[in-house]
Amino acid sequence: MSRQMTSSHFHKSKTLDNKYMLGDEIGKGAYGRVYKGLDLENGDFVAIKQVSLENIAQEDLNIIMYDFVVWMRSLSGLTIEE
Repeated sequence: MSRQMTSSHFHKSKTLDNKYMLGDEIGKGAYGRVYKGLDLENGDFVAIKQVSLENIAQEDLNIIMYDFVVWMRSLSGLTIEE
């Protein structure tokens, strides 16, 4: 499937830092949602995770953030941006 054909699944009005175009939701979990994204610089598809911090105690948030960082460091070949 070409990028032109799939670009209709992206919301041109929804961009992040003028670098990524936000697409359809592709998953969700206890702490947020995952969206399909399009890197506007090179045309690569990416996953964009939106984490909701509502109703999470600071103590739990620290544990979640630590676990997330440890998990992300275990992955290779990925670009991770804040």
